Amino acid sequence: MTTAVDPRLIRPAPPTMASPSWWGADSERHRVLPGPETGQGAFVKVMRPAAAAYVDLSTAFAAAAAAGEAGIGPRVLSTSVASRTLALEDLTGRAKTATLDDFLDPGVVHRYLTLRTAVHRLPVREARRASVFDDIHGLAALTAHRGATLPGDLPWMLRVLQAAEERIVATGFDVAFCHGDGNVSNVLLDSEGRPYLVDWDSAAVMDPLQDIGAVLAELAPSDDDARDLFEIAWGSWDAALFDRARAYGAADAVRWGLLGAYVDSVDPGTLEYSKFSDWQFLRARWSLADPHFDDRLRHL
Repeated sequence: MTTAVDPRLIRPAPPTMASPSWWGADSERHRVLPGPETGQGAFVKVMRPAAAAYVDLSTAFAAAAAAGEAGIGPRVLSTSVASRTLALEDLTGRAKTATLDDFLDPGVVHRYLTLRTAVHRLPVREARRASVFDDIHGLAALTAHRGATLPGDLPWMLRVLQAAEERIVATGFDVAFCHGDGNVSNVLLDSEGRPYLVDWDSAAVMDPLQDIGAVLAELAPSDDDARDLFEIAWGSWDAALFDRARAYGAADAVRWGLLGAYVDSVDPGTLEYSKFSDWQFLRARWSLADPHFDDRLRHL
């Protein structure tokens, strides 16, 4: 159903950029203030046309709707894949975008990791099935087609990750529906520290250890810090599965590096995307060059 909106009620969404961060590259965002008839405002996300090349909008919007119904994310008011539009309840004033500082609170961390596990139960039908390696292959093709600027050592990164992919596939893994994006900017926190998940653009049926690996890469760069978080997220300690999650985290950084490079080639008017890409490739390089990475692969 389409409802006319008084243009006087539309306001720009609050800025969300934190450098280096993913600065709204996928969408334009608007706030619609409460009107006299409905009394209900909305946060409207309009995906940019280029995003359709790497985001499965049907899965992303269906996941957002299911999350809203389950209390995992904001309620979805309307969706339109044709117009690439997602309208959510406006939580401005009731919740804020999380930062890494918020995750210094053990209570926030525990609630957040529990919430991500609850995602596995969301009834998202016909969701895309994709591993981080599938996404890397797709993005590598996109960046090559665009002639995007890529680091000279990317072939080395891809060779190392190919070995990880082959090892994981040979070992076998379970799958579940997951959010797939570990960036803390995709978490809203209300005044009581209750988390909500937003931005389901990376959601898919995947190895749940991939989802955990993306979170660990964001919250705990060192293994010493990551071990405790892994045990909370997985429910028990397993050294081999921990190494698999860490390998996924390195792959996720390469995925984001490629994505940043692609979007920079499509929208070159800002340095934010190339800077974000450089940062993610730096993270990947640090993980993949670790002398212990080969040991991780053997332990998988």
